[in-house]
Amino acid sequence: MLKIEHTICPSCSVGCGLNIISKNDELVGTHPYKNHEINEGRNCNNCINFVDNFKSNKISQNIDYEEQITKFIEESKNLENKLIITSGLTDDVDLNKIIDFSNNNNFELATYEYNFTRIDTELLVNYNEIDKSKSILIIGDIYRENPLIARRIVHSKKNGSKTININTEQSLTTYNCDKFVQIDSFNDLINQIASLNLESDTVIIINKINSPQVFNQLLDLVKEKNYKILPVLKHANSFSSIEKIEPSTIDELTAKISEADEVVLINENPLEYLSEDVFKDKKLIVLSAVNNQINELADMIIPIRAWYEKEGSFTNAEGLTQDFKDTINDSQNELKTISEVLADIENHYN
Repeated sequence: MLKIEHTICPSCSVGCGLNIISKNDELVGTHPYKNHEINEGRNCNNCINFVDNFKSNKISQNIDYEEQITKFIEESKNLENKLIITSGLTDDVDLNKIIDFSNNNNFELATYEYNFTRIDTELLVNYNEIDKSKSILIIGDIYRENPLIARRIVHSKKNGSKTININTEQSLTTYNCDKFVQIDSFNDLINQIASLNLESDTVIIINKINSPQVFNQLLDLVKEKNYKILPVLKHANSFSSIEKIEPSTIDELTAKISEADEVVLINENPLEYLSEDVFKDKKLIVLSAVNNQINELADMIIPIRAWYEKEGSFTNAEGLTQDFKDTINDSQNELKTISEVLADIENHYN
């Protein structure tokens, strides 16, 4: 039997509504959620490709959790340096559990959020304000990478907004803006923005930055000049991840991995930004809902439920927290959530 249920798209931090189509408790497709306030009945290719990965790469339910958890504990109990790496792909409930688990069980906790840092919510612009903006500065390629935010920018241009793109190279966003400023490095970003003499109510939309230091300088400039800013973060719950865990840089994360005897990856694939060599000679344990290249390096893979198989919430780029529900409701699904797996491990520890 076909069933359609609403959830939130996890492919980026925009927070679009999405309908999951299932047949006999299996994911078979998606359909835009027509009444959702953010995407208003549209989904982009990022969303479609992300969900398609779960259709073709969904991890098997065939798992003996008792055996895996016993093995996990036996191999971990005598190790001193243990590291958990998670990401904004993890929803709020599981993220809170990971933080408690790491604090209570001698695991260091890290996340990499592409050089973005915590932000004062008073500096944030909401999506509806973008439509009404008179001046928009875009850093990165929003049109290609975050098209449903680009749609808001298109609306603003129809209302007379002037748009400027700053990036290290030309892109789809460049060709849709009134002006392009090319920089050799993001280290030049602050000086370039200062030279533009932007109006005080300018909205800055950014999805790419090279270091936390430069991003913090940008936030200082936004506050000083009375601008507004929208960092379009990498993952659906990156806003919460950054709020709750101090993000690492690539160098900091590499150093933490180097010092660790065991690395536990939860909803994260560091091969998107690190080389395989970083994990050489490390005990590597993966908690994931899909099969990907990091699984091939793992000493142990513990399957978990995907977001569409459970309840939770994501906090999007504008700071809006949205709840989502189990769209499958499969009573035969034996997969556990991240929180359930970690709770089982703690019970064995105790």
